[in-house]
Amino acid sequence: MSRTDESAGIARPWWFWAGVVLSCAGVALHLPMFFAMRSMHHHMAGMAMGGSPEMVAGMLLLVVGLAAAVFGLVRRRPSDEAASAAGRYRVAPGPQDRLSPAHRRLIAALSLALVIDVMKPATLAFIIPGLRQEYGIGPAEAAALPVVALAGTITGSLVWGWLADRLGRRATILLSALMFITTTVCAVMPTFEWNLVMCLVMGIAAGGLLPVAYALMAESVPARQRSIVMVLQAGLATVAAYFFTSALAATLIPVFGWRVMWLVHFPFAVAVILMNRWIPESPRFLVRYGRIAEAERIVADYRMVLVSDAPADHPVDPPGRQGALAALFGRRMVVKTLVVGGYAISWSIVNWGFMTFLPTLLGKSAGSQVLPLSSLLAIPGTVLVAYLYARWSSRRTMVLSGAVTVVALLGLAALGRADAGPVTYLLLALLLIGTSGVVAALAPYAAEIYPTDVRGAASGFTAACSKAGGLFAPPLIGLLLAQYPGMRVIALCAAVPMAVATVAIGLKGRETAGRELEEARPAPDAVVSRAADDRGAPAGIS
Repeated sequence: MSRTDESAGIARPWWFWAGVVLSCAGVALHLPMFFAMRSMHHHMAGMAMGGSPEMVAGMLLLVVGLAAAVFGLVRRRPSDEAASAAGRYRVAPGPQDRLSPAHRRLIAALSLALVIDVMKPATLAFIIPGLRQEYGIGPAEAAALPVVALAGTITGSLVWGWLADRLGRRATILLSALMFITTTVCAVMPTFEWNLVMCLVMGIAAGGLLPVAYALMAESVPARQRSIVMVLQAGLATVAAYFFTSALAATLIPVFGWRVMWLVHFPFAVAVILMNRWIPESPRFLVRYGRIAEAERIVADYRMVLVSDAPADHPVDPPGRQGALAALFGRRMVVKTLVVGGYAISWSIVNWGFMTFLPTLLGKSAGSQVLPLSSLLAIPGTVLVAYLYARWSSRRTMVLSGAVTVVALLGLAALGRADAGPVTYLLLALLLIGTSGVVAALAPYAAEIYPTDVRGAASGFTAACSKAGGLFAPPLIGLLLAQYPGMRVIALCAAVPMAVATVAIGLKGRETAGRELEEARPAPDAVVSRAADDRGAPAGIS
């Protein structure tokens, strides 16, 4: 058993695993009702909520299981004295400065978690037709489902990001995965209203996983490999999620109906929890909060080191106890928060607003080619962005991606009409390359530029901003289209905020490529803990 396994870091493991077992049992008790409706193609509309004793017992087990798991994960916050003493230490690259086996396990586990995170909202597109048919509702009523889900993801991004800076990155990811398990019972909700409630909870769970995963990656992976790994992970996990979701939908919905698409998330979420030993706590988080012994074991597996930059009697401020938003918008961080948040909101306006109406503007035949085109361009575009971000410049790569997006939007505005001509598709290709580059770089960049104390909250805030446009952009652009048909006006409206945000990143953005997360410091006074050697020798104090 490796030192990473020994430092799994669950405060009360018996409580946590009891909560996981109870939650899984609660989901299992809902399955008989689902399969009993086989003769009705699994339609449940009109049934009473809690229509069987098994469902009632299952709901109770879900609540108790979730509460037990939370109790098992929560730790007592360390004293200011302990955290202040630990604040003299920091994590630095080891002599080899390359990915270790522990890093590869972490990347694999978090990549799976990110795929699941994207699969949740991607599923909505495939279930809405069946949901409308079963409940007999129109497009306007069905549109409430993605809106509620998006509101949940925004809330989840803010809440989970804040929790990650209190409970830890690992605990937050495990709790989010457990909520993925519990919300699969959305598959047996008999009324549309209960589907909305469960979709809100599901969105809250999904909204927190992505930003916290990137915070953990940023704090664990060496600077030399961090950028390219995170950007590739951001782009390719999205492509994989849409591929798996579409393949599962094509295979399962004709046989089991639309509800089965919620149940298929269950084994993926269980897999993330079972892989928990591959997801150790962030060593930087552990150091900042005084858990030095655990940090030593993890940096040894990562072939990194702990160093001290200050003498023992040098005072170090403990982690701040002010609110996360107060810190993000305080004097030291307000500029970077506004710049990155504005960049995220601008992308969300393009993605959730302009891109949403592209199939309608192009017509059914031409519009049906947009999504396949975007999938094809996402892969090479993401690889190119990852290379430029890591080897050229993170800030300039974000500027370039934003500029390509703006140029494409201005070109479509100048064109003014929506047709299937070669110029339109050239501009659409540029737009898809630009927007995929923006979103692939956004989350890694946000995780890299903030200090450990607020990295989770900052990543969550950025993720919330990247979804905020989905709440206001579609109705606003719909109103504009009613007054000004065609692409000219809406393309200009999407281009202006993206142009402003791109200029702001260029002027005020911080370079992160190849740099450690900590600000530049003098050479360390002493090495406190060295990474284990290739034979696994224990770390020591020098």
